[in-house]
Amino acid sequence: MRRIVGRQVVDMSAADYAALRAAHDGAVLDVGTGDGKHAQHLARQHPDRLVVGLDAARDNMRAVSAKAAARRSGLPNLIYVWAAAESLPPALHDITDVHVLMPWGSLLRGVVGADPQILGGLRAVCAPGAGLYVALNLHAWRPPVPEVGGHPEPTPESALATMAAPYAAAGWTLADAAYLDTAGVAALATSWTRRLSASRARFDVLAVTGARAD
Repeated sequence: MRRIVGRQVVDMSAADYAALRAAHDGAVLDVGTGDGKHAQHLARQHPDRLVVGLDAARDNMRAVSAKAAARRSGLPNLIYVWAAAESLPPALHDITDVHVLMPWGSLLRGVVGADPQILGGLRAVCAPGAGLYVALNLHAWRPPVPEVGGHPEPTPESALATMAAPYAAAGWTLADAAYLDTAGVAALATSWTRRLSASRARFDVLAVTGARAD
């Protein structure tokens, strides 16, 4: 497992990850973590949980990963991993919650299109009953970016109607979909939501929740 610590890429063994996971009551995987601010927020709010920020772009995680690994002021329950959602590290396991916030690029395409490789891979690293939380930036449809393809802008009703079946086929049960209010968007604690909220008179986000089907 390629762990990012500042400018370094450190090989984290399966045994080292297993020991770290065993020391915590739960584990949150923040897929497409970007600059890692949401993962950092979670780690501070829930010191009893291991938080894993994962992204295919390692450079974005340098600053926050260095702070997390600092001896005196760091967060021992937070690690950052360099990997793509399509190819998760084999050592990763026993995840109890998956967060996919403001996905973009191939991750957005995979989430909206219910890519079985991505969804199946996420299910494989999760513990039974693990939760799923997806927050979609609806402005990706205004106008539509190439990653959303021919999928129309989802609403709470249409998201459950069109996504439930393909997600179920990949081993996930969707439970709810709802628009986030201003407080809900702020609670995501991501750099993207802060920037986009500040630059728009209206910022719409749809949250979809579910769980691993067992």
